[in-house]
Amino acid sequence: MLFIITYIKRITLLLLLYTTSRLFFYFNNIDDFYNPRIVDFIEGVRFDISSILYINIPILILLLFPNKYRERKNYIRFTNYLFYSLNIPFIILNNIDIEYFKFTQKRSTSDLFQLIQLGQDAKNTIPKYINDYWLISIFTIIQIWFLLKIKKIPKKSITFNTKNIVKSSLIFIIGIGVFILGARGGFQLKPIKPINAGELSSSKNTSLILNTPFCILHSIKEKPLKTYHYYNSQQLKNIYSPIHLPMNQKIKKKNIIILIMESYSKEFVSFYNNGIGYTPFLDTLMNHSLVFTNAYANGLKSIEALPAITASIPTLMDNPFITSNYAQNNFESLASLLNNKGYNTSFYHGGIKGTMGFYSYTKKAGFTNYFGMEEHPNSYDFDGFWGIYDGPFMKYFAKNLNKHKEPFFSTFFSLSSHPPYNLPNNYTKKTYPNKDDQNFGIKETVLYTDYSMKFFFDEVKNQKWFKNTIFIITADHTSPKSFNKKYKNKIGRYAIPLIIFSGDSSLQGINNNIVQHIDIMPTILNLLNYNKPFFAFGKSMFSNKNWAINFLQNEYRLITDEYLIVNKEEKYSTEYYNFNMLNDTLITDDINLLKAIKQSFNNRMINNKISYEN
Repeated sequence: MLFIITYIKRITLLLLLYTTSRLFFYFNNIDDFYNPRIVDFIEGVRFDISSILYINIPILILLLFPNKYRERKNYIRFTNYLFYSLNIPFIILNNIDIEYFKFTQKRSTSDLFQLIQLGQDAKNTIPKYINDYWLISIFTIIQIWFLLKIKKIPKKSITFNTKNIVKSSLIFIIGIGVFILGARGGFQLKPIKPINAGELSSSKNTSLILNTPFCILHSIKEKPLKTYHYYNSQQLKNIYSPIHLPMNQKIKKKNIIILIMESYSKEFVSFYNNGIGYTPFLDTLMNHSLVFTNAYANGLKSIEALPAITASIPTLMDNPFITSNYAQNNFESLASLLNNKGYNTSFYHGGIKGTMGFYSYTKKAGFTNYFGMEEHPNSYDFDGFWGIYDGPFMKYFAKNLNKHKEPFFSTFFSLSSHPPYNLPNNYTKKTYPNKDDQNFGIKETVLYTDYSMKFFFDEVKNQKWFKNTIFIITADHTSPKSFNKKYKNKIGRYAIPLIIFSGDSSLQGINNNIVQHIDIMPTILNLLNYNKPFFAFGKSMFSNKNWAINFLQNEYRLITDEYLIVNKEEKYSTEYYNFNMLNDTLITDDINLLKAIKQSFNNRMINNKISYEN
């Protein structure tokens, strides 16, 4: 027991060292945080415990597993060396961020190890850092000294009998349980990740809750983005810039509602497919809307769609932004920008809070209110798998909108058209889908959600705020399966519906521009005459810019109205839609555009420069 008590002391000391490091981190960067609370420091303990336990997994195994060799001198020496070799490097890395944070405005992730690639520069940089930031160096040395103080493991002879074996086994089982609970950060649905810090405090203070070892451990498997240097700053600005400088006009404070429909492929919408589809209400609404005929998703996952739609952040890397190394980055969203203009902002998703990181993301994005399954009043509306059926949750959404003070911005994310395609028992099923069709499940639920959408509009169309409201309706991504040959290709796989409906009928017609999710945010701000500069990787759908971009399996795809440019590594190829449209000059310009987008996205992500203020 004394053996184990020694390591409990060590873990406790590590927790104290991480806490003192956080305090030093705060006071050294005090101007970068916004009204931090005591609870921010308390919440940080969860992340400290998680990272400490992960780092010390080998030690815990050695300690907890019944082992008659634990009292031997060489065993003790080995565990000592292992403990120090595991923990001291992470103490150093944690303290490096005390100053390095000033340059990145985020906790370092595994991309910090890119410094190793500096070669000779690294040898010069490290001694200079130690000398220039001598106070941090002394602080680190003191922390390591304290850790080394608890170095002796009491030696006690162990009598191996049935009682001691049972006792050791019990300690092992309890220890494993405590480890799992502590490492995952509590009893919540999924283990905590860096983005979860965003739901605990303001986005400005997430780095105060986190610690560097935690962020490194959760990013170690992720391949860091590569920096690109195709163009100098002026050349890059001339080709492509995510900085938007609007005209100085008076803002129109219209209400904004975005409806994101789960797996609503373009091929399901009759309006686009000569009357063949499963969206009778949406088709009717499109006759009174501004309809975009060439709209594309930025990814194939819901978790990729949400940042793209609400913050104009595409997924141009292996991992979705929400779960990537760069989730800590400061960014602007429709919610944060409209909050500053007096808007009430809210997000609705009928799933369990924490699903797909939506709650964490929306808090960091600046949504004031979040409404999920837990807020819905009737638990019997649960579909048994994902959350609340679309019908009752849309009804709940419609009712709640009347409580929101104008102007408001609200986003609704449906879920019923997701496998396993459950439908409520009280739903009177329509006859459109053929049960012999392999896609019967998705088609039936698309039809159900369309019916739910009709009920929603019937509920809100008579409200006083309706005519002052702009509705944007789109899909998060396409269906996993396609039933129409027309959509079984690299472009069709991303083809989605996108319409803008205005309660006052002021927006109608057909727009054939190539648009995508990341264009929604700048388009909305355009419609509102938003009068301040903002950051968005996309462009207004009303501009003369005509392209869309996506990324899959290390392959960039730039969609234009004449051809598809495919880029993998530094190889570029062109796939034509019409062979009579060959234009080498145009192709060169679009390849330059693709390079500029790559450079801007990667370099800004790495350097935490994805907001206007940065």
